[in-house]
This record gives sequence, C-alpha cells and structure tokens, in this order.
Amino acid sequence: MKRSAAALFTARILGEGNMKRAFIVVAGSFLLAACVAAQTVSPVIVEYREKGRGSFQIYNDTFVPLAVILEPRSFSVDNEGQPTFRPLDPEIRVELSETSFRVGPQQTYTIYYMAQSSRLPAWFTIYSTITGPQTANGIKLVIELPHTVYLLTKQPLPRDAVVMNRAESGIKQIEAEIENRGREFIRVQEVEVASSSGKKDFAGFPLFPGQRRILKLDWEETGRPQRITLKFEKFKLESPLRQADVKQ
Repeated sequence: MKRSAAALFTARILGEGNMKRAFIVVAGSFLLAACVAAQTVSPVIVEYREKGRGSFQIYNDTFVPLAVILEPRSFSVDNEGQPTFRPLDPEIRVELSETSFRVGPQQTYTIYYMAQSSRLPAWFTIYSTITGPQTANGIKLVIELPHTVYLLTKQPLPRDAVVMNRAESGIKQIEAEIENRGREFIRVQEVEVASSSGKKDFAGFPLFPGQRRILKLDWEETGRPQRITLKFEKFKLESPLRQADVKQ
C-alpha cells in the first residue's frame, strides 16, 4: 500500500489514574508534547446517577483550525489499571449534538450529549480525535482526548464489599491488592501512606464491580512505609504494610 509522504504523529491521552499515558506512533515527542498541551477537553471524568445529560468542551489554544471527530467507546480495565477499548457496547446509548466539526484558532467548542444504559453501572469514553493541518515539514498531528462517563445506580456500595487482600512494602515500593466484591462501582478518592517520618498522598483510582486491583506505588520518602489508607467518599479502608521482598 502506498504511503503518504507526510509523517503522521498520533497521541492518545487516557483519562484515569494509571490510564493517563501518551502513545506516540512516530518519533518526535517534543513537537507532540507542545501540540498536546495546546488542546484540552474539560471535564475529563464525570459521574451520573442512572442517566447522563451533560456536556464537555474542547479548547483550541493554537493559531490554526482543527478538525474533530467524536466516537464513544466502551472499555475494560485490568487488575493493574490499564484500559482496553472496544466499540460501544450495544446496551449503552449515546446521543451527541454533533459527531464532527471544526474548532477555530483560540476558540472553545461545546458538545452536548445524553446517555443511558439498560444495564447499570456502565461506563464509556467519548474520544475526540483532533487533526491539525499538515505543516510545511510534511508533519500531520492526530490527538485523541477523552471524556469519560460513568452511569451509576443510586445504591451505594456497602463498606464490607471492599477488601484489602494484602498490603506489602519494600524499601522503595509498596504493593497492595484491593478487591471490590460488590456489584457497584466505587472510586478511591485518595491513597495515603504513612511512615515513621510522615505521610504522603497518592492519586485515587476507580474500582470496578468484581475487580481485583493491584496497586503499585513508588516510595522515595525517608523511613520505611508502615501503613496504607484508602479514602472513599464515605469511609476509609486501612491496613498495616507487611515488610516483604516487593520487586523494586
């Protein structure tokens, strides 16, 4: 197959905890980083009860027009927090105000949507594929930015449905396994690790129904970590850290 003379750069920004990574198809990260910083989607994550009716905005901080195509996708998350995307599940319905448009230089564009699912809880991501014009050097940039939606039930997850199966620490790393034994989605708002010399906070993460999540945290503070606390919206889950030969 004949290839275009233009070099193609693609970046995908994933929007949850460990999901925040960029994938570069062709080398040239310095140019890609500048382009990624110039376009944003806000908000990145939203949660609704049962049905969703909302909006998000795409900001174009560059001085060139950008073409945008929207595509809702379902996803699954493995036990280390890494997502796998797929076509939207048939039980989820998403209606978008538009699916393709252009955003002018230094402009903001608002997209409205309605979402529902015959099975709850449900979750999906609306990816905005943003394409800029080809540069004089023959480079074309394609960026994918996420807006992730959770459709939840009104039933809270019982506290005893979340279990910390193990919590271990080496000198430089902490590893814990957290299990959601319930049928509801819940979010860890923040992770706190305490040592003899103080405390350090880490970002939270989503915990899906039936998921066993392996949490790995780098520890560079003074003193060996002694205790880990997971902070949810309405309760905390605490455990001492057992000293072990965690892989460094």
